[in-house]
This record gives sequence, C-alpha cells and structure tokens, in this order.
Amino acid sequence: MLERFKLLLQEMNRGIYEKNTEISLSLLAALAGESVILLGPPGVAKSMVARQLKTAFRDAQSFEYLMSRFSTPDEIFGPVSIQKLKTSDTYERAVEGYLPTADVVFLDEIWKAGPAIQNTLLTVINEKIFRNGNREMHLPLKLLVAASNELPAKGEGLEALWDRFVIRIESRPIKLEKNFRAMLLESHADFSDSTDFSDLKITAEEYAEWAEKICKIGVKEEVLDAISAIRKSLRAVNVDEAAERRNIYVSDRRWKNIVRLLRTSAFMQDREEVDICDLLPIYHCLWQEPEERDAIRSIVIRALFSPFAEKLVEMKNALAEDIKYHRVRRNPDDGRDYEGEIETLSDGLTLLERQLGENLFVSSDDKAEISAYLRDFYKELAFTRQDTMKLYEA
Repeated sequence: MLERFKLLLQEMNRGIYEKNTEISLSLLAALAGESVILLGPPGVAKSMVARQLKTAFRDAQSFEYLMSRFSTPDEIFGPVSIQKLKTSDTYERAVEGYLPTADVVFLDEIWKAGPAIQNTLLTVINEKIFRNGNREMHLPLKLLVAASNELPAKGEGLEALWDRFVIRIESRPIKLEKNFRAMLLESHADFSDSTDFSDLKITAEEYAEWAEKICKIGVKEEVLDAISAIRKSLRAVNVDEAAERRNIYVSDRRWKNIVRLLRTSAFMQDREEVDICDLLPIYHCLWQEPEERDAIRSIVIRALFSPFAEKLVEMKNALAEDIKYHRVRRNPDDGRDYEGEIETLSDGLTLLERQLGENLFVSSDDKAEISAYLRDFYKELAFTRQDTMKLYEA
C-alpha cells in the first residue's frame, strides 16, 4: 500500500511545484473523509490542488465554484426542479452536475458565501448528507477543498464552518528560484500528460473497503500520551515573546477527527497501529491563526521526543548524584550502565528521526525543524557522555 501511495503522490505532484504538502495532506483528508482549507493569496495554485485530487480517484466527478456575496444555493446545490413542482408539488433540486453529485469539491473564497450556503455546508462536510426536498441524499463526496486569502471574520457566526475544516494549510508562492523558472517554462502540454496513471487510481470499491479497514487501525498508548501532552500545552502557547501566551481552543470533535487522520496515515503507510511518527502533521489541524503554526509545530515535536527528553533528564540527575557522592565504578559492570543507556537513547532518537523522514506527510520544512531540535538534544547527550567518564576516574 505504501509504495502505491508514494507513486500516486509522485504522479499527482508532476508538473506542480512546491505543493507537496497541500497535495499529500489533501489525499490524507480524502481517505479519512475530512475536509481541507487552503489559505493564501490569489495565483498560488490552490484550485490546482483540488483538480489533482480528482485525478486520484477513478471516474471521479468534480465541482468548482468561486463564491461571491451574491452567490445563491441554486448555483452550488442545483436549481429547483420546475417539473417536480408542477407534477408532484415537491420542492426538489436538480442536483446533477452540482455539489451533491461530486466526489471532489473546490469552493474558492468560502467566507463570501451567504448563510444559506454555509449552513447547508455544515451538514455536507460533517455528515456527507444533503437534504433534497423531503429526502436525504448520501453524498459521494470524498473531499471538500475550500480556499480563501483571509481568515473568517469574527462575530459573524463562521466559527462552526471554520471548525469543520480539519486540515488548515497556508499555501504560498513558489520559493525556490529553480522551481519558479521551471514553472515559467513549462507548457500546458507537459502538464496534461501527467494525469495518465489509471493503474494507481483509487476505485469506489477500494475507497469503501479502506474506510472499514481504517476504522480497525489501533492507536498506541504512547500516541495517546503525546496527544494529551499536546492538548495541555495548547493552553499556553508562546507565539510572541512580547505578548501573553495564548490558550488555543481545539474542540472535542476536532480531536476525534484528528485521530481518524492518524489512523488513515498509519493505514497508508502499512502500519496496523498509529505510531508516534504519525503525529507530526497534526499541527496543521491545531492552529486558529497562521502565526500560531510554527509555535504549535514546536509543541508537537517536543511531544514526539518527550520520552527521550524525560529519560535524559533522569539520567543526568542520576549521574550528578553519583559524581557528587563519589560512587566510583571501576568496573563497567558494577552499578548503572550509563554508556549502555546513552547508546539505547541515541538509537531510539535515530530511529524516530528516520521514521519521520520517511513519513509521507512530513515536509522538508518539518524535517529542518526536527533537525534543529535534535542538534540541541545531541549536544546534551554528548555532555552526559562526558560526565560518565568522571565515574571511571581514579
């Protein structure tokens, strides 16, 4: 399964530059049955992400719409069927070709939609249900991608819809100059050829089968411990040294949806249980404002490595006590084996770093942040290793 998803993501990213995070996390959201919002200025390929997600599913239908304050429900959910009104006096929409029949939906400028559209979207996103006349439609919707260049206005009742978007991603212009130049020179023909990878595409039968398997993925106790630690840390997030720490609210529903994402991540990477290395990308689910993102990512990284940090602190305290009271061990087998513990700790760190590096949903920026964190950690390990030598001094 892992190799198939690697190849699928590789093909979906072909011809698109520096959108790996958006595309990989959107695929994760689609398989988990969740939704994504992309925040960023116009012209940074937000709509392209949704179009690429359509190509991941065989025979998928898509629906795109640019919202304005004049948009009506008819334009999103289909016009009222005049024939139904005439023949059976039923208020029912002709939904074919509109959102209720689409597998992948892209709604641009989402916050400009009126209350009638937004209220209907709450049920569409959360329950995959659309009430059409006197009947409920179970939607084929796999992924709804919304986009905006701004956060929802406060005090206008948009909090419930904002909360429905479990993954929130800042979409930015191309950063690397070589990628920017390649984008300028690429022709439309180059891109159109990239969508022919039918043998990798996900069928409706596979999607339904995988949904059941994802529900059966276990969650390790250490993962739950890390989630609890992250949840506690969110009560006092240091975003700006000069400002007061923020209490960032994450609803119980979002935490439940996050665990669904973690199970999906484990399934896509051939694991039967959610591992600690699946946790890092959840920082995309936790921030309320973009400036909180990096601080929350640091909180998540610390939670991943906290068992190692606790072990290191315990070891350093024990070493200090041994040195203080001159508990000299002339024989390495006599007393506590600090060298062995340091090697075990170092091996564990190396393994987790490798697992994070291989994770489908960890970006290059994430890896750089992990490396910076581990540099300080290894300095502490080296210092501890030097202290162990004092126990062998004559």
